Amino acid sequence: MLAEIGAWWLARMAELVPAAMRSAGAADTLLLRPVPGHATAFAALRRRRGRVQPLGVFALAEDAPRLHAARRRRETLTLATGTCLLRRTVTLPLAAERGLATLLHYEMDRLTPFPAEDVLWDGRLIRRDRDRGSLQAELVLLPRAAVAEPLQALAGAGLLPGMVEAPLPDGGQRSLPLEPPDPAAALAARRRLGAGLALCAALAAACIATPLLRQSLALADVEAQIEALRPRVAEAQALQRRLSGAGEDDALTAGRAHAGDTLTALAALTDALPDDTYLSQLSLHHRTLTMEGQSTGAATRLIAALAAEPHLRDPAFTAPVVRGDIGNEIFALQVAFAP
Repeated sequence: MLAEIGAWWLARMAELVPAAMRSAGAADTLLLRPVPGHATAFAALRRRRGRVQPLGVFALAEDAPRLHAARRRRETLTLATGTCLLRRTVTLPLAAERGLATLLHYEMDRLTPFPAEDVLWDGRLIRRDRDRGSLQAELVLLPRAAVAEPLQALAGAGLLPGMVEAPLPDGGQRSLPLEPPDPAAALAARRRLGAGLALCAALAAACIATPLLRQSLALADVEAQIEALRPRVAEAQALQRRLSGAGEDDALTAGRAHAGDTLTALAALTDALPDDTYLSQLSLHHRTLTMEGQSTGAATRLIAALAAEPHLRDPAFTAPVVRGDIGNEIFALQVAFAP
């Protein structure tokens, strides 16, 4: 199917090329025209881009080397004959377009009085009638017997043309291949074209799919790495939660303990200090109470009062007792707190 589409597309593109450009792009041709009355003499003409240049008359028995030398490397060797071509128009099913040459080859003995091996022929599509499902093709042919003698003479001199050029009934010229189309070769060519088109389509699909495939593989790899790290992440999060919870509990416990110690210390001092004593500064640090204050009575009695309190231990003055202006005593002391 791909081969047929490709062949059809190439044929349509070729139809769009102007005739002048097609002739300019055609291969150069060396025409060998038989000289009437001389079986082994040929007039040589070179045709290049539609222009014909006479090269002279060559006798094969004497001038075959010169004729070989005159032929250029890429020139097509063509036998030009004056025998008029036979032409007819045939109507075929539209499906025959896919293998027109093969069908004409097998139907030659039905379409003409000759078998395919006895003629040189060429077939071309003229028009399609899709409404009726048919097509018209032009078949031109030339009996091989008409050119058998000059072909034999050229073959004896080592010059075997690939084409035979002959006039059409309307005055035009047509070149026919010396060897008829090979249906097997045509089928093989179509298969190669189909395989090439299929390969191109596969390569195009691969070019489109490769980036998507690589992205999918990379995404799958990342997901696999995430899945492999998931247990470690869960373990780290659980440990972090435990550490955070423990820290909060410890801080809360410590805060509550500190608040309780402070209240207990204040209660113990309130019970231990006499009514005529008041404090101007008090601090609790590492379970050590440091205080400064004034007492109307003797400050020394404070040591005994503090020592009698169960939560207070080892009271001691941190500075000498100083007598104030109004007869009171100013003191500074510290005592250990044991809740």
